[in-house]
Amino acid sequence: MNRVLGDCIDHFVLVYLDDILIYSKSMDDHLRHVRMVLEKLRDAKLYANISKCHFGQKEVEFLGFRVSGDGIRPAEGKLTAIQGWKVPTNVQEVRQFIGLAQHYRRFIPCFASLATPLTDLTKGSGPKRRAITWNDACQTSFDMIKEKLMSAPVLQAPDTSKPYRVECDASDVGVGAVLLQQDDEGRWHPLAYESHKLSKEEHHYPAQERELLAMLHALRTWRCFLEGRPYQIFTDHNSLKYLRSQAKPTPRLIRWMNELELFDPEILYKPGKENDVPDALSRKDYDAEAGDKTLEPQYLYASMNKLPDDHRQDWPQYYLNKPKELPKEVDDFLKQEQDHFVIHDNKVYRKVRMKKGDDDSMMKEVRYLPFAARADKVKMFHDGFGHAGGRTVFDLMRTRYWWPTMKVDIQDWLSICPSCQMNARQDHIHHDPMHPLPVPQAFERWHLDFIGELPRTVHGNRWILVAVDYTTNYPIARAVHVASGKAVADFLYEEIVMRFGCPKEILTDRGANFTSKVLAHYTKRVKINHKLTSAFHPRTNGKCERLNGTLKAMLRKYVNGALHVWDEYLDAALFACRIRTHHTTGYSPFFMTYGRDPILPGDSLRPYISDQALKDPRAMAELTAQELEKVDQVRAAATQRMQAISQKDKERWDKALNILDFDIGDYVKLTHEGRYGLEPRYKGPFVVIAKNQDFGTYKLETIQGQPLASWVHVDRLAKVNFDTEPTTPWFDPRTTRAEWRSRMHLAPEEDKVDKLVGQDTIPDDSCGSPLQHVQHDSLIARGRPIVSAGGNVEQKVPVIASKRRFK
Repeated sequence: MNRVLGDCIDHFVLVYLDDILIYSKSMDDHLRHVRMVLEKLRDAKLYANISKCHFGQKEVEFLGFRVSGDGIRPAEGKLTAIQGWKVPTNVQEVRQFIGLAQHYRRFIPCFASLATPLTDLTKGSGPKRRAITWNDACQTSFDMIKEKLMSAPVLQAPDTSKPYRVECDASDVGVGAVLLQQDDEGRWHPLAYESHKLSKEEHHYPAQERELLAMLHALRTWRCFLEGRPYQIFTDHNSLKYLRSQAKPTPRLIRWMNELELFDPEILYKPGKENDVPDALSRKDYDAEAGDKTLEPQYLYASMNKLPDDHRQDWPQYYLNKPKELPKEVDDFLKQEQDHFVIHDNKVYRKVRMKKGDDDSMMKEVRYLPFAARADKVKMFHDGFGHAGGRTVFDLMRTRYWWPTMKVDIQDWLSICPSCQMNARQDHIHHDPMHPLPVPQAFERWHLDFIGELPRTVHGNRWILVAVDYTTNYPIARAVHVASGKAVADFLYEEIVMRFGCPKEILTDRGANFTSKVLAHYTKRVKINHKLTSAFHPRTNGKCERLNGTLKAMLRKYVNGALHVWDEYLDAALFACRIRTHHTTGYSPFFMTYGRDPILPGDSLRPYISDQALKDPRAMAELTAQELEKVDQVRAAATQRMQAISQKDKERWDKALNILDFDIGDYVKLTHEGRYGLEPRYKGPFVVIAKNQDFGTYKLETIQGQPLASWVHVDRLAKVNFDTEPTTPWFDPRTTRAEWRSRMHLAPEEDKVDKLVGQDTIPDDSCGSPLQHVQHDSLIARGRPIVSAGGNVEQKVPVIASKRRFK
C-alpha cells in the first residue's frame, strides 16, 4: 500500500496496513484527493470494499482515536470498554488493562504515577495467571485511570507548518513536560503530556542536571515532532541558558550536552510560577517505582512497536514465549509468520531457502539472532575475514543466522567501519563549481612554480623555477641549484620586476620555498600581493602546471637521454613556447607581448619598418603609434576570447558536478596525499569548524581539538559515517571528542554561530599579508588574524565558523 500511494502519503493520505485515511482542507480538494487515491488503487488493481468506506466525513475513528477538525481524543468504543472493565483478579488481567490504558497515555498527565499501584502487582516471576492482592490503593488507581480517560481532553493534532513549544520542569521526585502548539488566534494548545519518575540514582543528581534531564526526556519523547522543525523549549532553571559556556562541566553534563546539540533547541527562561503545567507533572507524588515504560506517540502507527520496548526488535522470540500477552491485531499478524519458526533447545530458528526453487531440500534452519547480538556478530565476520564487503558478509552469515532486516543492517553497520572508511577508494569526482579568475592587465599577475627535482647537471642545477603571465601567457624560467625562498626572490626581482615592472600579485602553491620569510619580506617591501592555493589543489595554479608539462616534454625530447645537460636546452624550449599560438588567446605570447611576430633564422619576410621610414622621424612616430594601438587591440580581443573560453569551460565543468557540502560540526576524512605503501588512503576523522561557502574550502580540526594550519578544498574531503545507536558502538567520534575534552579540562563546544573569518587564525610561523580569497578554486592567501584591534573587518568574504573556548 505504501508503494501504491507513496507520493500521496503525508501530503493528504495516512496509511496503516490496509486502512486508508484521506484528509483535506476543503471539499474541492477532498474530491480531488479521493479521485487520485481511487485512480492509483485502480491502476494497481486493488479494490476497496464499498461497505467499509466512508466518504465526506468530518470526524472518523482511526487506530483507536476519534480524529476531527477540533483535535484527537480516545475512541468512544474503547472508552466504553475501559469504563466497563471488571476488577482484575490475576496478573494477566492487570497487564491487559494497563496495556489498553497505556495506549492513551498521552491524554493523561502523570499516568505513570496513577498506574504505580497496578504496575506493582505485575512485578516478580511466576505463572501469568497467578493471584494478586487487591487493596484500596489499587482500587483507587483503577478508578482514577478510568475517570481520567472518560474526561480526557481533546488534544490538537500537530501542524508541521507551525512551530512547537516544549515546557519542562524537574523536582526532587520526577520530571514533567508538555508539548504545545499555537492556534490561529495565538492561543497555545497541548498536544501531549509526559512525566517520568526519577530513579534512585537520578534522585541524587544536582538541580541543574535534573532540569537538563527533564529537557532531554521531553526531546527524546517528542523527537519525531521536533527534529528538523523550529521550536522553543522553556525551563524555569535560568542557568541552562548558559550551559555551553560552563567552565568545568561534569562528564555526565558533557555527554548530555553533546546529545542536546543533536536537537539544537532554543532554550528560554520561564519563571516557575508561570511554568505551572510541567511543574505539577514533575512534583506529582510518586510513592512507588514507575510502571513499565510505555510506547511513545510516534510508534502508534506501527503494529510491531506495540510490543514492550525490550522486545520490539526480537518479536519472534517474544511471540513464541508469550503469545497470549500480545494485542489482538499484533497477534493476528504474527500468526502468519509462526510457521517459519521452530524452537530447538529453547532457541529460535528460522526456516530459510538457501537457493531459488521449490525443492524443500534447499530449506535450512538457521539461528534467529537477537537484536543485542547482531552488531557483534557482523563485526566478527567483517573483521575476521579481511574486512569483507557487505555481500561477502551477508553470504557468510545467511547460512548461519537470520533476522528480518539482515541485508540492510549489515550494509549499514559495515558503512561505519573506521578501517574501511579510511581505506576506501577515492571517487575523483569534482564537488565544487569552477570559479574562473578575472583577467587582469598584461603582466599584473604572474603564476610561479618549481619543476623538479631533476637530475643534477654539470652546472649543478637540479630545479627549474617557472613563471607565466596570466594574460599574455608569456613564460619565463631559470635553472637553479636549490628550490629556496631566496632563489624565488632573486628570480622575481631579476626576471620579472626588472623586465616587466612590478606586478600587482603573484600566485603560488603552499611549498616551503614560497612561504619562506625571505620571500614574504621582499613581497611586502615592493607591495606585491602574494596569494596561495589551497593545499594539494594544483588545479588552482593550472596555468603554470600546463606550462610545466610542456617544458618537461620538450626537454625530454631535446636531451634524448643526455640527462645532465638539460639546462643547456632550457632557453630553446622557452622560445618555442613563446612563439606558439595559444588556443585561449588566438595569438602567440611573443606577439601579445611585443605586438609583432618574431623574425626567425632564415626568414625572408619584409621588415616591419622600411629604410626610408627609419630616416623620417614623423613616419617613425606614426608607425610607433600604430604598433601600440595594434597591441592594445590584440590584448583586448585576447581578453574577451579568454573570458568566453573560461565561461564555456565552467559550463562544461559544472555539468559533471556532484555537489558536496558539509556543515559546521560534521565529521570528515581527508585524502592522504603523501601516503606510502600500505598507509591509509584517508586521514582523520576531522571536525569542520569553518567553511568558505563561496569557494568550497573548509577549516578542520582533529578530534583532540587541534586546528589544521591551512584550509582544505572540498574535493579532498569525504563524509565519515558513524553509528548513532548505542547498540552498535563501533565508531563514534562524538564520544571520543567529548571524552578527550573532559580529560583535558576543556569546556564543551558552544553554539554554532555565524561570524566572519576574522576570528580564525593562522599559526604564528606564517607570514605574508592578511587572509584573502580569490575567485578561483578556493585561493587563500596566508595571513594572520584579519580583525584589527578595533574590530574592523578588513575582508568582506563571509565564512561560517564555530567558536572554541578553552579553559
